[in-house]
Amino acid sequence: MRTKKAGQNFVFGFITVLIGLIPMFIVRQVFLETLGTELLGLSSLYTSIVGLLALAELGISSAIIYSLYKPFAEGNHEKVRAYINFYTRFYRVIGLTIFVIGLAILPFLNVFVQGEIDLLDAQLYFLLFLGNSLLTYFFSAKFSIIIVAQDGYKIAIAMAISKLVAAFFQILILNIYASFYYFLIIQLLVSILYLITMNLYVRNRYEWLFTGKEKLGKEDKAPLVKNIKALFMHKIGDVVVFSTDNLVISYYINLTVVGIFNSYNMIITAASTMIYAGLNGITASIGNLLIDGEKDKIYQIHKKIFFFSFWLVSFAIISLSNTLRQFVLLWLDDTQFLDTFTISLILLNFYITLMRASVEKFKEAGGLYYQDRFAPIIESIINLIASLILIRIMGLPGVFVGTLISNLLVVFWVQPLVVYKYIFKVKLRIYFIMYFKYFSLGIIPLLLSYFATRELQGVITINAFLLNCLINIFIINTVYLIMFRKNEEFLYFKNLILGKLVSRKQA
Repeated sequence: MRTKKAGQNFVFGFITVLIGLIPMFIVRQVFLETLGTELLGLSSLYTSIVGLLALAELGISSAIIYSLYKPFAEGNHEKVRAYINFYTRFYRVIGLTIFVIGLAILPFLNVFVQGEIDLLDAQLYFLLFLGNSLLTYFFSAKFSIIIVAQDGYKIAIAMAISKLVAAFFQILILNIYASFYYFLIIQLLVSILYLITMNLYVRNRYEWLFTGKEKLGKEDKAPLVKNIKALFMHKIGDVVVFSTDNLVISYYINLTVVGIFNSYNMIITAASTMIYAGLNGITASIGNLLIDGEKDKIYQIHKKIFFFSFWLVSFAIISLSNTLRQFVLLWLDDTQFLDTFTISLILLNFYITLMRASVEKFKEAGGLYYQDRFAPIIESIINLIASLILIRIMGLPGVFVGTLISNLLVVFWVQPLVVYKYIFKVKLRIYFIMYFKYFSLGIIPLLLSYFATRELQGVITINAFLLNCLINIFIINTVYLIMFRKNEEFLYFKNLILGKLVSRKQA
């Protein structure tokens, strides 16, 4: 049952994110044509600022979900309600806090918003961004029960539908009346509709969640608060590393470059979102596995997930290295040019981040937030200082060199250290042997695909791009099939897929 749920969440997560991303590319293209690069950059900047405000959330959602696994598995509805009620109350306070901080930021937006955008318009745009973000804190607390019940794919489906609806109306309004105000209002209205629909689903599916107003006892609140404090430190690290790039680029360069960078970043993030959407579907299954105490299976499952992650991540990164700029110039226009060195740095950072997925899933499911609580603070300090210094020396690439330095010096080894020590109880060197073995093998399809497609990469036509994609798909996967044909993890997935196909034919 656990394998079936994990597989279902992975497949639905991957597909629904893909479906939700397609209209986003069309929206960005229409946005650029009708509203211009500067407003596109402003949109990316505000997304980052709202991300920084999310620091106030403290990471409580992860702590609550971890705490819910056991009482939900035991059918302890009273304790589940107590956690969810605590979550709801806490999120309302956070929402109000973010609203107040957001209002306090308004007078200082001119520090980052430079150019032809009117300051009053910029402030009103920000309030609409802020309102869309605040909705989550007032309406989504009870969604965690869906994830704990291993039904996260239902959230993924609803999210994909909401993105399709928003994209349809945004494209329509941009073509009829090019207004950033209407664009943001549509996003706000669709978000409200999505949250109302999901809350109705939770109310109908889990009626018992609304039948009491239990409060957490001291014995339950103490470990939860401990995890929340640790998660706040992790939240700081994540926000500084992933949400300050746009602010630094906007301040030291301009909003136009922010927009260009985010055209590339949108595609890379789309690829990582699809990978994470699939892997997020198995987190609840890992949490239940750890609760069940099946210690002998835990490390073997990690090795399988790590292998699967490597295949997906390396395929995505290698393909993007050969097709990304060609796609952006074809999709948008030649004003969206980014140099090869900068693209390579961005992709390398994403590879390192995405290859942590397996240890991250076990770390989240095991509730290991306290053990490495200082690591993200150190990482964020190194990242910010390095980026601020290097952008003056190197320009745009300096921001991503700073991210790479902080990545390698801290989180690259600290996260696996914690998981290998406290969950797998295996020596860390085994992780790095496995990591660099796969990394070295990935260089082979990288070089083969590059030399096979380098002539095509400079041809900005649909036919050249499609041929480029097909060559990448064929070379990368053929090389891996040859390399891993006798690999234990590969044989596991091969037999799993073949077994599913045979069972369907027999049915």
